[in-house]
Amino acid sequence: MRIDHDALFKQLLEEFFVEFLDLFAPDALQLLDVSTLAFLDKEVFRDLLDPDRREADLVVQARSRDQPTTFIIHLEHQAQEDKVLHQRMFRYFARFHDRYDAPVYPIALCSYRTPQQPAPDRYAVGFPDFAVLDFRFRVVQLNQFRWRDYLQHPNPLATALLTRMQVAFHERRAVKAACLVHLVGLPISAKRRRIISQFLDVYLPLAPADEAEMYAAHPELAPNEQEVPMEIVTSWERMAAVKMATKLLNARFGPLSDAITAQIANYPYELLEALILAQVQFTTLTDLEAWLASNPALPWVDPLGEWDDEASA
Repeated sequence: MRIDHDALFKQLLEEFFVEFLDLFAPDALQLLDVSTLAFLDKEVFRDLLDPDRREADLVVQARSRDQPTTFIIHLEHQAQEDKVLHQRMFRYFARFHDRYDAPVYPIALCSYRTPQQPAPDRYAVGFPDFAVLDFRFRVVQLNQFRWRDYLQHPNPLATALLTRMQVAFHERRAVKAACLVHLVGLPISAKRRRIISQFLDVYLPLAPADEAEMYAAHPELAPNEQEVPMEIVTSWERMAAVKMATKLLNARFGPLSDAITAQIANYPYELLEALILAQVQFTTLTDLEAWLASNPALPWVDPLGEWDDEASA
């Protein structure tokens, strides 16, 4: 299934916009009155965008903290490298400035893993004897940051965005576990915790065996059947389903063999759900074995496809 990176980031950044400014553009945060933030609907400025990119990520209007003036913050997300990003950022700046007759604070958030060379942060136009334009914009390129510097950060957005920082293949399980442990202790709402937790699952995907080992090493993260659904995130939900399916089948047919237990533990959530529904029709252990034989656990494939080279190294 194709991952809509822009939609994931837009949801995250809309919910944690003030936290984003606090992390990466504190000077802009100091300028504005947070109570006046207004996200502009994309339909309002759709005609300003490039034909091949009909949606800017976030355009926010705010009033100055100390003066009766309004300005615009344009936050553009890049999931892949864009060699003409600097030109596009200038075009958007000029169009937003012209449309709203207000200062524009431009920010580009680059979340791709590669390449790791710094993205350009300026667009210049000039002649040998005459500089016509020197446009600058702020670039937040996550693969330039070290995840360890943000792991224990009190800003909850840091826990999500560090997944796109310099995380090596062999560090994924440890980083995800540390993030979940930190997330559990953050004083944030269930909605915000779920958004961050889903982000961790998408950008730090683990094979079922690695996931099981992570929860075994951190029992404080283990799900239980009494948890409210909104508090359970993707990996927790799968582990809860493994626990429930195993518990139900053990109760009906006695202790399951190691082979059956291992197969169930490697199931994706969809197959676990199907097994829980199907088990009510089983009358013997043979029925269970026949169902498992017709529903083998397929080899796990990294949904991001970003780690293949490191995994094979």
